[in-house]
Amino acid sequence: MTSSEASRHSLYPRLQEVLGPEHADTLMTSLPIDPGAGLATKSDIELLRAEIKDIRTIMLEQQRTYMATTVGAMTALTAIFGVMVTIVV
Repeated sequence: MTSSEASRHSLYPRLQEVLGPEHADTLMTSLPIDPGAGLATKSDIELLRAEIKDIRTIMLEQQRTYMATTVGAMTALTAIFGVMVTIVV
């Protein structure tokens, strides 16, 4: 529900009566002018969901690359170590 500028102005005198001028000023300056402006819509959430899915896909690809590189490096080091032991013994 959106509130118009006119309804905000009509609320202010009543707040002054109930809360006093200082508290009414504090409350009115704290309230957003358009409270719906910062809310996420369904399309915003769907867009965010798609972005998270893309990021997850990229992370999984990077994880596979890291694992393959690590296994390859460990295999190479094991082979080098095996050759060195063979030569020394």
